[in-house]
Amino acid sequence: MSSPCKHPHGHQHGHHHQHGGQPDQEMANPPVLEDYSNWDIVKATQHGLFDRCRELVEAGYDVRQPDNENVTLLHWAAINNRLELAKYFISRGAVVDQLGGTLNSTALHWAVRQGHLQTVILLIKYGADPSLIDGEGYNAIHLAVLFQHIPIIAYLIAKGMNVDSSDMNGMTPLMLSAQKIIGMEPTGFLLKMNPSINLADKVHRNTALHWAVSSGNVNAADLLLEAGASLDAVNAKGETPLDLARETRNRLIIHILTGEASARAGRNSRMLKILQKYEMFLVVLVCLSLLGGVGYILNLNTDSWLLKGSLLALVTIGSQFFTRRFLGQNSQKHLPPIFFVSSIFWMFMTWFICFLPDLPQARVQIPFVISVVTLLYYFYKTWRSDPGYIRSSEEERKQTIITLAEAGCLDVRLFCTSCLEKKPLRSMHCHACNSCVAKYDQHCIWTGHCIGAGNHHYFVLFLCAMAFVGHMMIYASSIYWVSQCSTSIQKDGVWGFLSEIVICSPWVLYIFLLVCSLTVWATLMFIMQIYQIAVLGLTTQERFNFQMQSRFSKHKVSMRKTPFNRGCIQNIADFFQCRCFGLIKVTPVDWTKQFLGTFHPSKMRTPQPV
Repeated sequence: MSSPCKHPHGHQHGHHHQHGGQPDQEMANPPVLEDYSNWDIVKATQHGLFDRCRELVEAGYDVRQPDNENVTLLHWAAINNRLELAKYFISRGAVVDQLGGTLNSTALHWAVRQGHLQTVILLIKYGADPSLIDGEGYNAIHLAVLFQHIPIIAYLIAKGMNVDSSDMNGMTPLMLSAQKIIGMEPTGFLLKMNPSINLADKVHRNTALHWAVSSGNVNAADLLLEAGASLDAVNAKGETPLDLARETRNRLIIHILTGEASARAGRNSRMLKILQKYEMFLVVLVCLSLLGGVGYILNLNTDSWLLKGSLLALVTIGSQFFTRRFLGQNSQKHLPPIFFVSSIFWMFMTWFICFLPDLPQARVQIPFVISVVTLLYYFYKTWRSDPGYIRSSEEERKQTIITLAEAGCLDVRLFCTSCLEKKPLRSMHCHACNSCVAKYDQHCIWTGHCIGAGNHHYFVLFLCAMAFVGHMMIYASSIYWVSQCSTSIQKDGVWGFLSEIVICSPWVLYIFLLVCSLTVWATLMFIMQIYQIAVLGLTTQERFNFQMQSRFSKHKVSMRKTPFNRGCIQNIADFFQCRCFGLIKVTPVDWTKQFLGTFHPSKMRTPQPV
């Protein structure tokens, strides 16, 4: 069979399925009705004419009889996604796994080639064997990989097909993807299904990484290295992936492989293993020293800015070297939170060393200490609380794939292809955390974690505390400059004032600038969060998505008209779970369990006018 899908005369659907068009035009130019009564059964099957096919079968046509190209009716039904006809032919005795055509394929092979998931599901339900090899040596999962039909790959594996099944040359789906499909997918998807990444084929003894290198597939090579593919595996010629890269003279892949080899050699050194044991402690120590060191250099009692600049350059180079040479990816993710905590530490030290003599009043000191403790508490709660990660076992994920596929819902709206989970309402996949998060708001770099249903309220309180502490530090800095630097804007002007405070205490100015940057961020973020929560009832991500959709939509819809907006007071009460001594009824919602079709806004209270 050269290519059955080319034979349905350019039609994917029968004429009785064509319902589009404009009524006025159809009345003016009525369509010419074609007489189907003389069509043969092959043509009727291609066009999905059920009544004509049934008429011919009941008249005695054998559904197992192949046409002149050795293609059966079930093949044609599968090629053209004719589900009802496929069921009918099977009920009339069609052999599900009958081979046909020049490719010696089953109906399942052709349904996979065409990407007809529902036909694949139907045929497997009626006993089709996805492990059968066609004339090219491929089984169903190999064809799904070659034609990049990821939903079909997911379904076949969920139904129990081995992700490492080999073709007649011993090529696994992962090897085929690395060799023939340039890009991230389906290689990335297959790696999530726990394949054996270092298997070798029967002919060349190449691993998947060998095939990615030989075909110049940079994306696949990157993904395989990240998954831990061996750099020392040798093929039948005794070549490693790096040897093969040098032979093909692909400079980019040579650079990637040599860089990975150096990184792995470094990670295996004894000294680095000791460092990794105390890695987080070292990162905290280095970050504290770095922030303090920069301030100390600026505060040196010297007029030589060249010396200060040179020392700052050395500190910068040293920190970059430490980060790249000794820190793993996991520790680098925690750098912003550690930087934030280190900043709070030096702010606290500056308050008691520099500001306390000028602000001895208890009415200032006590609120500051309480606010710093509150800030650290809510920072910790935001950092440690589960934001609402969607997690399930491997068996549960497979069952989810099967359920969604058989319901015709295995698409990106309801299913996350990254973590293989059913996506709850208001959830989103975070690439930084590599997980879906319920009621996703954002990924905050200062906490190093996602903000979602489980920690959003802690995050808002953390922002409020940070803004309060920051404004107190700014107030204390202004008091310090007036009392210690003997200057003011009224007396010396703006430039005179700035020059004097730089000379008077570079350390205080350094901490002031650090505080200002964090305070501006926290204040603006807090205002935006309160507006979104109280007025809109939306998360940051939902608001962004809404704005993007509205920009390209002809019909403008108010963001305040959503099922999640229950009025200002009720929104705040629901968000903070605050019942106000029973005056407000709060409706707790587990957003990890709310899916499209199961969430009923009508069960919630009617939105109040805002």
